[in-house]
Amino acid sequence: MGAKRLTALAVLLGALVVAVATAIGASPTASQSIVLGKTSQYPESGCPDSRNCEVVARVTGIQMKADGVEHPFRAPSSGQLVSWWLKLPELRRSQIKSFSELFGGAPAARVSVLRRGERGRVRLVRQSPTEQLRDRIGAKGRARFRLAEPLRVKEGDYVGLTAETWIPAFAVGLDAVNNTWLASRTEQRCSTPSSRDPDRFARYYKTNDAHLEASTVRQYRCLYRTARLLYWARLVPDQPEPGPGGGGR
Repeated sequence: MGAKRLTALAVLLGALVVAVATAIGASPTASQSIVLGKTSQYPESGCPDSRNCEVVARVTGIQMKADGVEHPFRAPSSGQLVSWWLKLPELRRSQIKSFSELFGGAPAARVSVLRRGERGRVRLVRQSPTEQLRDRIGAKGRARFRLAEPLRVKEGDYVGLTAETWIPAFAVGLDAVNNTWLASRTEQRCSTPSSRDPDRFARYYKTNDAHLEASTVRQYRCLYRTARLLYWARLVPDQPEPGPGGGGR
Protein backbone atom coordinates (compact mmCIF):
# COMPACT_ATOMS: atom_id res chain seq x y z
CA MET A 1 0.00 0.00 0.00
CA GLY A 2 1.45 3.41 -1.04
CA ALA A 3 2.31 6.23 1.33
CA LYS A 4 -0.51 8.40 -0.06
CA ARG A 5 -3.08 5.65 0.56
CA LEU A 6 -1.81 5.15 4.14
CA THR A 7 -2.08 8.88 4.80
CA ALA A 8 -5.62 9.00 3.42
CA LEU A 9 -6.62 6.01 5.54
CA ALA A 10 -5.18 7.64 8.68
CA VAL A 11 -7.13 10.86 8.00
CA LEU A 12 -10.33 8.85 7.44
CA LEU A 13 -9.88 6.92 10.71
CA GLY A 14 -9.19 10.16 12.58
CA ALA A 15 -12.38 11.71 11.23
CA LEU A 16 -14.34 8.58 12.22
CA VAL A 17 -13.04 8.77 15.80
CA VAL A 18 -14.07 12.45 16.05
CA ALA A 19 -17.54 11.64 14.66
CA VAL A 20 -18.06 8.80 17.16
CA ALA A 21 -16.94 11.00 20.07
CA THR A 22 -19.35 13.72 18.96
CA ALA A 23 -22.21 11.23 18.68
CA ILE A 24 -21.56 9.88 22.16
CA GLY A 25 -21.33 13.42 23.56
CA ALA A 26 -18.36 15.22 24.98
CA SER A 27 -18.14 16.33 28.59
CA PRO A 28 -19.38 19.88 29.29
CA THR A 29 -16.61 22.48 29.37
CA ALA A 30 -16.22 25.96 30.83
CA SER A 31 -16.61 27.44 27.35
CA GLN A 32 -20.17 26.08 27.29
CA SER A 33 -21.03 27.44 30.73
CA ILE A 34 -23.22 30.33 31.93
CA VAL A 35 -22.24 32.72 34.72
CA LEU A 36 -25.26 33.51 36.88
CA GLY A 37 -25.15 36.99 38.41
CA LYS A 38 -23.13 38.51 35.57
CA THR A 39 -23.64 42.26 35.00
CA SER A 40 -21.75 45.03 33.26
CA GLN A 41 -20.77 46.70 36.55
CA TYR A 42 -19.89 45.32 39.96
CA PRO A 43 -20.21 47.41 43.13
CA GLU A 44 -17.78 47.39 46.02
CA SER A 45 -18.51 46.62 49.65
CA GLY A 46 -18.31 49.63 51.95
CA CYS A 47 -15.98 47.75 54.32
CA PRO A 48 -13.77 48.34 56.18
CA ASP A 49 -15.12 51.91 56.52
CA SER A 50 -17.34 51.57 59.58
CA ARG A 51 -19.79 54.14 58.21
CA ASN A 52 -20.66 51.97 55.21
CA CYS A 53 -19.68 48.45 56.30
CA GLU A 54 -22.65 46.10 56.47
CA VAL A 55 -22.84 42.31 56.31
CA VAL A 56 -25.64 39.86 55.59
CA ALA A 57 -26.28 37.51 58.51
CA ARG A 58 -28.19 34.33 59.40
CA VAL A 59 -30.35 34.32 56.27
CA THR A 60 -30.62 32.92 52.74
CA GLY A 61 -30.87 35.50 49.97
CA ILE A 62 -31.55 35.61 46.24
CA GLN A 63 -30.47 38.63 44.24
CA MET A 64 -33.60 39.39 42.22
CA LYS A 65 -32.24 42.39 40.33
CA ALA A 66 -28.60 43.42 39.94
CA ASP A 67 -27.46 46.54 38.10
CA GLY A 68 -30.84 46.56 36.36
CA VAL A 69 -30.65 42.89 35.26
CA GLU A 70 -33.85 41.02 36.22
CA HIS A 71 -33.56 37.55 37.79
CA PRO A 72 -29.77 37.21 37.35
CA PHE A 73 -29.74 33.96 39.37
CA ARG A 74 -32.60 32.17 37.63
CA ALA A 75 -31.28 29.23 35.60
CA PRO A 76 -32.07 29.77 31.89
CA SER A 77 -31.69 26.03 31.26
CA SER A 78 -31.25 22.78 33.16
CA GLY A 79 -27.73 21.68 33.97
CA GLN A 80 -25.06 21.34 36.63
CA LEU A 81 -23.82 24.02 39.02
CA VAL A 82 -20.06 23.44 39.11
CA SER A 83 -18.62 26.38 41.05
CA TRP A 84 -19.40 29.64 42.79
CA TRP A 85 -17.53 32.64 44.12
CA LEU A 86 -17.70 35.69 46.36
CA LYS A 87 -16.22 39.17 46.33
CA LEU A 88 -14.92 39.56 49.88
CA PRO A 89 -13.69 42.94 51.17
CA GLU A 90 -10.97 43.77 53.63
CA LEU A 91 -12.01 43.90 57.28
CA ARG A 92 -10.25 45.00 60.43
CA ARG A 93 -9.56 42.37 63.06
CA SER A 94 -11.86 44.21 65.44
CA GLN A 95 -14.69 44.05 62.88
CA ILE A 96 -14.23 40.31 62.33
CA LYS A 97 -14.28 39.74 66.09
CA SER A 98 -17.37 41.91 66.56
CA PHE A 99 -19.36 40.33 63.70
CA SER A 100 -18.42 36.82 64.84
CA GLU A 101 -19.63 37.53 68.36
CA LEU A 102 -22.86 39.11 67.15
CA PHE A 103 -23.81 36.43 64.60
CA GLY A 104 -22.74 33.19 66.22
CA GLY A 105 -19.33 32.41 64.80
CA ALA A 106 -16.77 32.99 62.06
CA PRO A 107 -18.05 33.89 58.56
CA ALA A 108 -19.43 30.87 56.68
CA ALA A 109 -21.46 30.47 53.50
CA ARG A 110 -22.94 28.01 51.05
CA VAL A 111 -25.00 28.23 47.86
CA SER A 112 -28.46 26.77 47.53
CA VAL A 113 -30.63 25.58 44.64
CA LEU A 114 -34.07 27.04 45.29
CA ARG A 115 -37.45 26.48 43.65
CA ARG A 116 -39.98 29.27 44.04
CA GLY A 117 -43.65 28.51 44.54
CA GLU A 118 -46.72 30.62 45.21
CA ARG A 119 -47.28 33.23 47.94
CA GLY A 120 -43.59 33.60 48.76
CA ARG A 121 -42.97 29.91 49.41
CA VAL A 122 -39.56 28.56 48.35
CA ARG A 123 -38.25 24.99 48.47
CA LEU A 124 -34.59 24.25 49.17
CA VAL A 125 -33.85 21.54 46.61
CA ARG A 126 -30.16 20.98 47.35
CA GLN A 127 -27.12 22.89 48.58
CA SER A 128 -23.35 22.98 48.51
CA PRO A 129 -21.04 22.18 51.40
CA THR A 130 -20.37 25.03 53.82
CA GLU A 131 -17.27 27.12 53.15
CA GLN A 132 -15.38 28.88 55.94
CA LEU A 133 -14.44 32.41 54.86
CA ARG A 134 -12.20 33.75 57.62
CA ASP A 135 -8.91 33.08 55.77
CA ARG A 136 -10.30 34.42 52.48
CA ILE A 137 -11.23 37.90 53.75
CA GLY A 138 -9.06 40.59 52.24
CA ALA A 139 -7.43 38.26 49.70
CA LYS A 140 -6.87 39.60 46.19
CA GLY A 141 -9.43 38.70 43.56
CA ARG A 142 -12.48 36.62 44.36
CA ALA A 143 -12.90 33.66 46.66
CA ARG A 144 -13.75 30.75 44.33
CA PHE A 145 -15.19 27.39 45.32
CA ARG A 146 -15.31 24.38 42.99
CA LEU A 147 -17.95 21.78 43.75
CA ALA A 148 -16.54 18.24 43.94
CA GLU A 149 -20.11 17.06 43.36
CA PRO A 150 -21.96 19.49 41.03
CA LEU A 151 -25.48 20.49 42.00
CA ARG A 152 -28.32 19.56 39.66
CA VAL A 153 -30.36 22.60 38.58
CA LYS A 154 -33.61 22.67 36.63
CA GLU A 155 -34.57 25.44 34.24
CA GLY A 156 -36.30 28.14 36.28
CA ASP A 157 -34.60 27.26 39.58
CA TYR A 158 -32.77 30.01 41.45
CA VAL A 159 -29.33 29.93 43.01
CA GLY A 160 -29.26 31.63 46.40
CA LEU A 161 -26.57 32.51 48.91
CA THR A 162 -26.85 31.28 52.50
CA ALA A 163 -25.13 33.04 55.39
CA GLU A 164 -24.97 30.42 58.12
CA THR A 165 -23.40 33.05 60.35
CA TRP A 166 -22.41 36.17 58.41
CA ILE A 167 -20.97 37.18 55.04
CA PRO A 168 -19.29 40.50 54.20
CA ALA A 169 -19.84 40.06 50.43
CA PHE A 170 -22.48 42.76 50.49
CA ALA A 171 -22.75 46.20 48.87
CA VAL A 172 -25.18 48.85 50.12
CA GLY A 173 -26.28 52.35 49.13
CA LEU A 174 -27.03 51.33 45.53
CA ASP A 175 -29.79 52.42 43.18
CA ALA A 176 -33.11 51.27 44.67
CA VAL A 177 -34.80 50.52 41.35
CA ASN A 178 -31.99 48.41 39.90
CA ASN A 179 -30.82 46.41 42.91
CA THR A 180 -33.09 44.19 45.02
CA TRP A 181 -32.68 40.95 46.93
CA LEU A 182 -35.16 38.54 48.49
CA ALA A 183 -34.62 37.09 51.97
CA SER A 184 -35.83 33.93 53.73
CA ARG A 185 -37.75 35.86 56.37
CA THR A 186 -41.42 36.16 57.21
CA GLU A 187 -43.20 39.48 56.81
CA GLN A 188 -42.99 40.05 60.56
CA ARG A 189 -39.16 40.00 60.36
CA CYS A 190 -38.60 42.26 57.36
CA SER A 191 -37.66 45.26 59.49
CA THR A 192 -34.09 44.70 60.69
CA PRO A 193 -33.10 46.70 63.80
CA SER A 194 -30.12 49.00 63.97
CA SER A 195 -27.03 47.94 65.90
CA ARG A 196 -27.38 51.25 67.74
CA ASP A 197 -30.09 49.49 69.74
CA PRO A 198 -27.92 46.57 70.94
CA ASP A 199 -30.60 44.77 72.99
CA ARG A 200 -33.16 44.72 70.17
CA PHE A 201 -30.43 43.90 67.66
CA ALA A 202 -29.26 40.91 69.72
CA ARG A 203 -32.83 39.62 70.18
CA TYR A 204 -33.52 39.85 66.45
CA TYR A 205 -30.43 37.93 65.37
CA LYS A 206 -30.86 35.28 68.03
CA THR A 207 -33.23 33.73 65.49
CA ASN A 208 -31.53 32.16 62.49
CA ASP A 209 -33.61 32.73 59.34
CA ALA A 210 -31.19 30.87 57.04
CA HIS A 211 -32.76 28.11 54.94
CA LEU A 212 -30.59 25.16 55.94
CA GLU A 213 -32.53 21.89 55.51
CA ALA A 214 -32.91 20.34 52.05
CA SER A 215 -36.42 19.48 50.84
CA THR A 216 -38.02 21.97 53.23
CA VAL A 217 -40.15 25.00 52.33
CA ARG A 218 -39.81 28.45 53.86
CA GLN A 219 -41.36 31.87 53.41
CA TYR A 220 -39.27 34.38 51.46
CA ARG A 221 -41.34 37.50 52.05
CA CYS A 222 -38.79 40.28 52.50
CA LEU A 223 -37.60 42.22 49.46
CA TYR A 224 -34.78 44.66 50.20
CA ARG A 225 -33.66 47.48 47.94
CA THR A 226 -30.43 49.46 47.43
CA ALA A 227 -28.19 46.44 48.17
CA ARG A 228 -26.49 43.57 46.36
CA LEU A 229 -25.19 40.19 47.48
CA LEU A 230 -21.77 39.87 45.85
CA TYR A 231 -21.84 36.27 44.65
CA TRP A 232 -21.81 34.43 41.34
CA ALA A 233 -22.26 30.84 40.15
CA ARG A 234 -21.26 28.84 37.08
CA LEU A 235 -23.87 26.65 35.38
CA VAL A 236 -22.98 24.08 32.71
CA PRO A 237 -26.16 23.45 30.67
CA ASP A 238 -27.18 19.95 29.69
CA GLN A 239 -26.02 18.90 26.25
CA PRO A 240 -28.79 18.24 23.68
CA GLU A 241 -29.41 14.57 22.97
CA PRO A 242 -28.35 13.51 19.44
CA GLY A 243 -31.17 12.70 17.06
CA PRO A 244 -31.55 9.21 15.57
CA GLY A 245 -29.66 10.29 12.46
CA GLY A 246 -26.79 11.84 14.39
CA GLY A 247 -28.08 15.43 14.36
CA GLY A 248 -29.06 17.48 17.40
CA ARG A 249 -32.66 18.02 18.41
